[in-house]
Parts: sequence; structure tokens; C-alpha cells
Amino acid sequence: MTLLAIRLAIFFEKDESSDSHPVKLTVPVTIDSIPQCEAQPWKPNEDMRGKCPGDVKPFPSAKTISDCATTCCSNPNCITWQYRKDTGCLQGKDVRLGMEKDGVPAWCSDHPPQRWQGQYLYKKGGTEEENEPIRKKGCDSATWNPNEQIGQCFGLGDVKADASGSAEDCKDACCKDEKCRAWQWTPELGCFYSSHMHSCVGGEDPVQFEPFVGRRKFLSSRTYTDKSGKPWTMTL
Repeated sequence: MTLLAIRLAIFFEKDESSDSHPVKLTVPVTIDSIPQCEAQPWKPNEDMRGKCPGDVKPFPSAKTISDCATTCCSNPNCITWQYRKDTGCLQGKDVRLGMEKDGVPAWCSDHPPQRWQGQYLYKKGGTEEENEPIRKKGCDSATWNPNEQIGQCFGLGDVKADASGSAEDCKDACCKDEKCRAWQWTPELGCFYSSHMHSCVGGEDPVQFEPFVGRRKFLSSRTYTDKSGKPWTMTL
């Protein structure tokens, strides 16, 4: 879902003595409704709709999307901002987006949150003896649990295209790699696995699968390029 599809509900309550009922208006959040940043313009044709694991922090004094954008614009130390109703305003420094490889280590997903399949093949802090039966169970198609981690996790690296046909393909590829201890898969994005994953999104609250609204300031020092050195832009 793109920014143009996100909608805010605005309620107007009339006087209780009136015969009229409360009126509910739905107002679309469009690109034009986000305040521009004249001092340092937002990077064009972007929406910071995916999760930025740990790289943007709560800014509780900003209560609305407009406040979040305006306060970031006026703060030279703020480059990136996001807003969602459960997190409120989040602000931080520069981040890479999607497939960008230039710039800072901090990174944000260019995809809105979605439901995944995935599983840990180890116990955090567990010993080799504790982890062995966990891995054995997780690698057995009769006992694995592909719905153990339905919220997106991070730290899994680039997509593993050869293992992206199904969740079971992804699990099998991870299990064949003795260094792999965690995996996730989604039909839209494919298979990801590595020795660990972190900052996993909880799966209980439906709002955690809704997109963020956000922007980042354009920095002339950045090339915004992928690992091949080619310019990369997100698809809205």
C-alpha cells in the first residue's frame, strides 16, 4: 500500500443538544499534505513506509504527521522521520533505504510491513547441547513451525533467490548451511537467512503490519547507489 492509499479518519462531534449525529470524514493523506522542508528538501519520490530497526527513535512531543515532519525539518540533526499511530513520531539521522549500499550503516526497509513465515533454529544464549534438538526439530518437515515468527526480522542479509520458491525451500536451504540459524520467507520478497536475526516485529497487533508514513532529507554527499554503484530508487 502506498502513501496515496493511506487514509486518516477525522471526527467532528456536534453539540449533544443538537439532533445531528457525529460526522465522520475520511481525508486522504497525499504527498502534498506533508509539509515541505524548504531549508533542506525531502528526497523526492519516496515514502519511508518500511521499518527502520532501531535507527529512528521516539519523538513524543510531535503528535501528528505534520508535527513530525515540521520538527524534523527544523532540526539540522534530524534527517529521517516516520509516523504510525502505534509508534507515534520517530526521528533519526541519515539511513540507507532498500538496496542502497552507499552511506551510513543504518538501514530501513523500502517495503511496508507484511506477514512472513520463519523460524529460529537456535535458542538465544543456548548451549550447543540445547540448540541441537531445536535445529533438528526445526529442520524436519514433520515438526518445523513456519509460523513461529510472522513479524519481519532483520539482520538476514540479501535475498536468497535460489531458495525463494516456498517457505519450505527457504527452510531447507538454511538447514543445509551449517552457519544458518534463522530464516524468513514471504511470497512477495523471497527467502532470507543467516546466522541470526533481530529486531523482530511482533505479530499480535494488526497495526504492526500497516505502513509508516515518512521522509528523509536529500543529502548531496550521498550517491544513493546499489552494490553495483548504480543509482537506486524505490518503487512507490
